[in-house]
Amino acid sequence: MIGWWIVNLIVFLHVVLFSTPLWVTYFYNGFLYVIGALIAFRSTLVRNVFIIGTIAGILELGVDHFLVAFTGTLVYPTSLPMLVSSPLYMPLAWAIVTTHLGYVGIRLAQVYGRKAAAIGPAVLAMTLIGFYEYGAYHAGIWMYVDAPLLMVDHVPLYIVVAEGVMFSTLYEFARLKRPVLAGVGFALAISLSYIGTYFLFAGLGTFL
Repeated sequence: MIGWWIVNLIVFLHVVLFSTPLWVTYFYNGFLYVIGALIAFRSTLVRNVFIIGTIAGILELGVDHFLVAFTGTLVYPTSLPMLVSSPLYMPLAWAIVTTHLGYVGIRLAQVYGRKAAAIGPAVLAMTLIGFYEYGAYHAGIWMYVDAPLLMVDHVPLYIVVAEGVMFSTLYEFARLKRPVLAGVGFALAISLSYIGTYFLFAGLGTFL
């Protein structure tokens, strides 16, 4: 798992620092997903959360469409293949990050208990995924515009908060013995987190 994390970081830095063509992002996500599938094949601990991430990544396309088409705050380049309103690789990207953070939650639960398994991935999501969101802007992979209330540099605060909320629930889904059902449940948590925080921040923005 640590090796997979390191490869992921190297790949991300390559894309951001060297402004690679967009097709490279598609290739890298496919490459990283295959690595994850091989790890999941050999490890039951990783397998369940990998399945959760894969199912949730596919279903997350619905709320991605909400962010793109309804809120107008999320903008993707459309020069390469799309799936609904998202780049074709997006389900793979979600599977990868969900597996990473889900594994962290499981390990924290084993040592420190369920509270740590909720707090750890939530904090990591707000920092690590926030870093990914920031890098994505500079790499031209996606960007945010006209977000409600507050932007943290190029990343909307509502996105950061939503990602903390959704990943605080991941361990509870990872505990289920039916990963496909857990993936559906986590996809619902993703959708509710994004939609709820968007409307919350939009409402607060009208008073501030």
